[in-house]
Amino acid sequence: MNKDMPKKSRRGMGLLILGVAIILAVGFYLYINNRSSETALATNADALPKADMEVDLDAPVGGPFILTGTDGKPVSADDFRGKYMLMVFGYTFCPDVCPMSLLAVSNALYDMEKKYPDLVSAIEPVFVTLDPERDTPDALSDYLQSFHPRITGLTGPLPDIKRMATAYAVRFSKTEADAYSTYLIDHSTNIMLMGPDGAYLTHFSPQTPPSLMASALASRVKRKDS
Repeated sequence: MNKDMPKKSRRGMGLLILGVAIILAVGFYLYINNRSSETALATNADALPKADMEVDLDAPVGGPFILTGTDGKPVSADDFRGKYMLMVFGYTFCPDVCPMSLLAVSNALYDMEKKYPDLVSAIEPVFVTLDPERDTPDALSDYLQSFHPRITGLTGPLPDIKRMATAYAVRFSKTEADAYSTYLIDHSTNIMLMGPDGAYLTHFSPQTPPSLMASALASRVKRKDS
């Protein structure tokens, strides 16, 4: 440090350097811990962040349904037998968690296409609206164009949606939202994974890193095939 610099200035410069060093040290510590957490999760593909609602495994989760696809044709649970349904329940007007969930699913599928191209076809991504009043087949079709092209959109009469939501342990309710000059839907945020027989297997959080979700999905498919 320049000896000609005034003592007060040298002290200020020293404090600045110390502050930068502390920030860098904290940043490095957080980075290392984050990488360690990711490594631990990757080692056990099922040890993933869970969603806001734990599923009651004492009661059966899942069951038959008949809803309407984006082409206006009926879609039933039987259409997915033999596949793993990766299900997101939400609605197209959702301002945050629904697009986050669909992006997580989309990116997990893209990751699987790169890393596990022979396994990805076993996964059937499904988006079920909880707002059939606004989410018509055409509205769902337009909305889902922003995400992975394989995602199936389902809508239908509200009583059918309610029956399915109950069967799949999904809670939802309409709430007024003055800030949006419309209503919102409060709902569970689980990304559900159903097995080839239609039985519940596990669920993910919308914050689950797509690469870890892809690894967990691949692990499930490999487990069945082994």
